[in-house]
Amino acid sequence: MTRLMDTIGESVRDRCKNASLNPQEDEIRKCILRFFAKTGNPPTVKEIAEIVAAPPDVINQTIRKLRQADVLTTQAGVITSIYPFSAVKTRHTVVFADGHSVNALCATDALGVHFMLGEDITFRSLCPECGCEISIVLKGGRVISRDPTGAVEYAKARDHYGCTAETCCPHINLFCGRDHVDQWRAKNPAFSDGEVYEIEEAMEDGRMIFGEFLK
Repeated sequence: MTRLMDTIGESVRDRCKNASLNPQEDEIRKCILRFFAKTGNPPTVKEIAEIVAAPPDVINQTIRKLRQADVLTTQAGVITSIYPFSAVKTRHTVVFADGHSVNALCATDALGVHFMLGEDITFRSLCPECGCEISIVLKGGRVISRDPTGAVEYAKARDHYGCTAETCCPHINLFCGRDHVDQWRAKNPAFSDGEVYEIEEAMEDGRMIFGEFLK
């Protein structure tokens, strides 16, 4: 039986491939990711142009192409997300060694940042059941610490064919433990048929999805 996160991961990777970006367009995509990671915010067209030396019309065309391929989202002409980052506050915060942070679209995306950038991170998330903070420290491709120790990931996709950032990401979260997943499921029967993953499984999903994103 195919795991839900395998299906979602394949979908995200395929959408990047199916965008059929030329080298300049792919460099613009990578520029957006690096800028997001460095500042915690998406770049403007002007900021992208200063980094990649591309004219604004090419950048705008690339952004439209990425949006149509469901690689990023925009609102009023401003980038609001690009897998794995979000310009809008979410449950999931990635904190880097120097203390700056960035919002991630979902729990798997946050874990994947470690592999995409090759940097040590602390991933902080809020349990949907109790609202308490969950902290996962990743170094050298390994989970160094977790609090609480029983934390797990729960994933439920509402629509495999819509925009992943809107239909899947809001439903891929960390919980303090399996008991909190069960309690939350009982209160939210429409989302009760999801899948529970150990943190190491979720981390591996993040690596498989995002490990090659900047290469």
